Amino acid sequence: MKKPILLHYYITNRCNARCAFCDIWREQPKVDALLSDVAANLTQARAAGCRFVDFTGGEPLLHPDLPEFLRQAKKAGLMTSVTTNCLLFEERAEELAGLIDLPHFSIDADSAELHDKIRGCQSYGKVLKSIDAALANRIYPDLLFTYTEENIDAVEGVWKLAKKKRLILILDPVFAIWGPDKVSPDVHRKAVDFAKRRGVYLNRAHLLLRDKGGNRTRDPICRAASSTIVITPDGNLALPCYHHRCAAVKIAGNLAQALRSDERIDALNKEGRYAFCEGCHINCYFDPTYQMMSGRFLWESMKCKAKYVLTKYLLYRRPYFFKSF
Repeated sequence: MKKPILLHYYITNRCNARCAFCDIWREQPKVDALLSDVAANLTQARAAGCRFVDFTGGEPLLHPDLPEFLRQAKKAGLMTSVTTNCLLFEERAEELAGLIDLPHFSIDADSAELHDKIRGCQSYGKVLKSIDAALANRIYPDLLFTYTEENIDAVEGVWKLAKKKRLILILDPVFAIWGPDKVSPDVHRKAVDFAKRRGVYLNRAHLLLRDKGGNRTRDPICRAASSTIVITPDGNLALPCYHHRCAAVKIAGNLAQALRSDERIDALNKEGRYAFCEGCHINCYFDPTYQMMSGRFLWESMKCKAKYVLTKYLLYRRPYFFKSF
């Protein structure tokens, strides 16, 4: 059995945005992860093989203990990632300095009108202020542009902003939780053309997956259950993934035991074969899946990641996050 690569830690399902393409903010009841649980789970996830932890939500900066979570992750030897809508980042920048290896700032347009419409809140101005606050604290965020039919033509201005600040622009195709990709081929082609520019990252393996119709249950490629550990705010192991939770195993301080549970073994045996797996193309689970594959998916993914590393850490001369380990 291959070891997991990534820990997706949902530390809260609270959110101060109302994004058009996300429903987590609708979840009830609202729950925050406990510090004692997170500390234990981080150590055990690293022992299980994880190298990265993505603290997510909801909006992770709504959790008051996020800085301590990040410190615990670094102590455990995990590389850290946080994606934020930036509504709270400016006021928390100093306490997060030096703790996030891969910070991602969500920005979906080059104008407040469109960005705020997509995000369901007034956050565009906060993103701009957060970029400056981050750089002042030696935090170098990637600008995460989730592209859709509605906003693909607004990427030019975001790229100019990224270029001015010497930041990476990530193009992330919006995904449908149920059913096939709803983004037209023309929009994907625009993204591919744009990704040829300096400082732009697009994982082409995501588009190869969509070209093939996503995961196929008769011949599955998804490795969500084996490549990724997903922990919910209430301290459960979510199986096979967060978006399609058909089983939840209470961790109760023993993640290793939860990983050996009958429920997880069943999820591993059914990996990519559930009815809801047909056509699936959820980016955050396929990204680590590609690393467990061979052939074109792995090759496309690694080529794009190599461009990211060369641009950010050599061309832009940003501090290399591996130095902290």
